[in-house]
Amino acid sequence: IDFKHKGTSLFTATIHSNNSAELDGSTLTSETAFSVSTLPVDLSLWHRRFIHHNYADVKSMISKDLVSGLKLESNSSPDSICEPCLAGKMHSLPFLSSLNHNRSPLELVHSDLHGPLPVASHSGYKYWITFIDDAT
Repeated sequence: IDFKHKGTSLFTATIHSNNSAELDGSTLTSETAFSVSTLPVDLSLWHRRFIHHNYADVKSMISKDLVSGLKLESNSSPDSICEPCLAGKMHSLPFLSSLNHNRSPLELVHSDLHGPLPVASHSGYKYWITFIDDAT
């Protein structure tokens, strides 16, 4: 595929048999995305950019120069509370017990289907299903 804008070729990509595309060649940029920010480039910003990775490891990446271009422009200490990190670690409460149950078998059946699984079972199946009778 050749992607053009106003008659000028911007880039080409090869589409593989599994419908994934791969850029042909390489890209040239004058700036990298991580070097441009309207926020202070501090430990909190890198924590967010690395998908809320822990602060100790982000500090280690900086001190050991493990990532090229990773620099701090501010030494301000990060917030002690990161709301997205807290939300990601929260557990949901269980459903409340219901006093209403069906009395007759097969009056209400709960079902769950899962698949296709990446690996087939010994019998060659790639799906599983459950049936739970609400009364029994």
